[in-house]
Amino acid sequence: MNPLEQVVLAFESLAHAIRQLFRPSLWAPWLLVLGAQLVVLVVLWWFAHPWLSWFAAPVLLRVSGERALHYPDIFGLLPELYARADVVIGVLVGSVVAGASTALFAARFSGRPIPPSQGMRRALSRAAVLVLANLPLSLLLMGFSLGLDWWLVAREGPAMIARLAPVLTLGMAVVLQALFIWVNPLLMIGGRSLTETLKALPRAASHGGWTALTLAAAATIPLLPTQVLVRGAEQIVRFGTPEVVGWLVLIQALIALVTAFVLTGGSVIAYHSLVGPALEGDDL
Repeated sequence: MNPLEQVVLAFESLAHAIRQLFRPSLWAPWLLVLGAQLVVLVVLWWFAHPWLSWFAAPVLLRVSGERALHYPDIFGLLPELYARADVVIGVLVGSVVAGASTALFAARFSGRPIPPSQGMRRALSRAAVLVLANLPLSLLLMGFSLGLDWWLVAREGPAMIARLAPVLTLGMAVVLQALFIWVNPLLMIGGRSLTETLKALPRAASHGGWTALTLAAAATIPLLPTQVLVRGAEQIVRFGTPEVVGWLVLIQALIALVTAFVLTGGSVIAYHSLVGPALEGDDL
């Protein structure tokens, strides 16, 4: 399939996945991720509440120092603190949820839908493999983001690069997401082992690289506006509207959840249409 055909396939896959947005059964696994994210946001936002302070205050003090225990400074730090917690959620919960969602999408698109509980059981039976297979993506994304921030702050990188930091981070996210986009289909649909999945990624990229890049870009670009806004958290706090930062982080989390849902559905269709058959042909 030539690059143009792969791009068209990606958009068709996304369109079909978007049409599934209002199917509650397909959303069931993702509610676990949403619940974990809301708990983190509530703890950070209302850390001073007596019901939360006994736990939240010592953690914030250890992670970000005395400043994190004061209003409104906590809101200036909130995006970074939430992002750290979200990495953990993504690795430990999101990997398994994405695996369950992959199984649910695959069953629905094959005309034999299964209940959410069955999809979760399938994912939980492969939980360790799903976490390990998705871990490199999270580590690489976090490493690039931290490395870029360190270079801009410690090394006083060019102001132009600082302004483009959200775009650069997003671009790297697209590339890495495209490389790892076939992990969950290979595990949950192809039934491959961890080693077989990682070995198959370069071949999957060679067969469906343009499809993967298009899927990843279409699912990642919607995050750019809120990503740019939350990077200005300190300025928002100084203008006297600190709670706005909290709402921006919440909106960012919701957008990320929707894009993850659509990306998972799109990757399942593209895998069935392109990558899966091509890899089976290679294996013969």
